[in-house]
Amino acid sequence: MTQSNHTLWNISEEMIELENLINQLQDSEELSEEEKEVKINELFSEWLTADTNFEEKAEKVAHYIKYLEAITEARKAEAKRIRVLASMSEKQGDKLRNYLIREMQRVNKTKIEGVTCKLSMRKKQPSICLKVEPEELPDEFKRVKIEPNLTEIRKALKSQKDLDWAFLSDDEDYSLTIK
Repeated sequence: MTQSNHTLWNISEEMIELENLINQLQDSEELSEEEKEVKINELFSEWLTADTNFEEKAEKVAHYIKYLEAITEARKAEAKRIRVLASMSEKQGDKLRNYLIREMQRVNKTKIEGVTCKLSMRKKQPSICLKVEPEELPDEFKRVKIEPNLTEIRKALKSQKDLDWAFLSDDEDYSLTIK
């Protein structure tokens, strides 16, 4: 991937080559997700430390990140559009299903043996309607979900409280802002 002539064109070609190598790794069925991530990180590291200007390459990587973020947003928008279409189809199917149930009830049919479909209708269990708020139910009819309040635990740990049952990890996590 390294080249001796470091023009913008060559660096752009290197980025395309790097992107192609990353795509090949991501598409590989022989590697686990962890192995793919390790190899991709090695590729980035090798590419960044090659004989061209690190800052220039870091800027190119930042542009690539912005490109990936734009693609991500476009894909999210497309996924949202498809979810809306799926929801519309689902609602239409539900309406038709309810229509068919009403019509089968009207003609007093519970089974229909068609050429390509078999229909059978059965009565569901009745819905449960509560007369009180869930908190007012007897204990044997409640389900409790316990989850940690991480915000309060973090506050306690940061205020120098020593907790036997929790600690702050030593991992240093960073974020990178690209404008």
